[in-house]
Amino acid sequence: MIFLNKWKKDLKPVFVSVGAGIHQLKLIQEARKLGFLVVGVDANLQAPGMNSCHLKIQESVTNYEEIYVSLQETLMISNVKCVLSKSYGEAVKTACYLGERFNIPLVPFSRIDDFIHKELMKAVFTAHDIPTPACRIIDTKSVRSLHSSKFPLVIKPPVGHAKKNVKLIQDFAGLQNFFSGNISRNSRFLLEEYIEGDEIIAAGIVHNGTYHLADISDKITSLPPYFVDIIHISPSKYFHLREKIIEIGQMITDAFDISSSPLIMELRITADENLYCIEAVPEFGGEYLPDILIPERTGYNFIHETINAVTGGNFIPPNAKSSRKAIAVRFITGRKGTISTFKDGSSPRSTGLIFEKMFKNPGDPVSAPVTNHDRIGVVITRGKTREDAIDNAEYAIEEKQIMIQTAAPVPDRSNA
Repeated sequence: MIFLNKWKKDLKPVFVSVGAGIHQLKLIQEARKLGFLVVGVDANLQAPGMNSCHLKIQESVTNYEEIYVSLQETLMISNVKCVLSKSYGEAVKTACYLGERFNIPLVPFSRIDDFIHKELMKAVFTAHDIPTPACRIIDTKSVRSLHSSKFPLVIKPPVGHAKKNVKLIQDFAGLQNFFSGNISRNSRFLLEEYIEGDEIIAAGIVHNGTYHLADISDKITSLPPYFVDIIHISPSKYFHLREKIIEIGQMITDAFDISSSPLIMELRITADENLYCIEAVPEFGGEYLPDILIPERTGYNFIHETINAVTGGNFIPPNAKSSRKAIAVRFITGRKGTISTFKDGSSPRSTGLIFEKMFKNPGDPVSAPVTNHDRIGVVITRGKTREDAIDNAEYAIEEKQIMIQTAAPVPDRSNA
């Protein structure tokens, strides 16, 4: 179904936002600033971004053929100049499908599954000599053959996000226990060599087949066996490896035939500074990196320039110089229990606080972090140094006075 707000049928270029949830809002706003007539596509007409769209299409973001038919019905298809999504996976696949229909060069639709399915992604990495940990696909039938494998290993689903079912396996017994849990007999998993070292996120933009690195942030995760993102901090202590990271970004751009797109790479760096690409996605990425961390630290409007890159606008590449300003994205985690209370709203005493948000409400159950969905909030802070930014984040969390009530033990009445 198509719903129209008041808008003028003129010659404005059309921007299609695949999705209109809260994370799409910044993308929609930037498209409007650039003068686009924005079409929002979402199954939920009450999605937060819909009010900022000139035209609304009610459709699941995965139904790319139906969306194309709906866009044809608007009689504006000849003026569609940009299709993007700030979501992930299937929503990005839809954007690439529509991009091809409107002659907008993104990632070829025939190649997008090579990103979505990690097994295919790894095969492309290997075929093009992109440094990446060795891996193989396993299932319940093949577990026994791995008793002599070298551990530790990382296990992850072939398709997924938010670190769900991603775990460090220390030995063969741990692998057997993983599959003896609540895992379907037909489930397949990617078993990956564990690379000891630090983890970074490289956020870049591909413009006309050339990769441009916008920023590098260091990532700190929860303790093993899980890999939940806890802190992103920039500038990275590996900024001096910028040229090597750009080289890998260009290799991925060429290997996947990317014309124009955001491109996020997750890499590990060993003690002797060898780089391994764990994953890459033609997406904006989450964790507030393109929305807040990059523009706050560098002054570079990542989302704005991505739209310019895709539409052939006045694209401005990122500045190669490192800013002295430090930004920390610090996620709040808890323990098993229920959120009792917390102090809402920022305090005037909070130093360097840029942004804060609680994902849970009083009364909501919480647990120790196993996936990214288990995090209970976030604060983003600035500082003169990396240490200052992290200290300011810890102080801001302290000021929230989050209270988690654990369940009282049940008294033993067996001898009563």
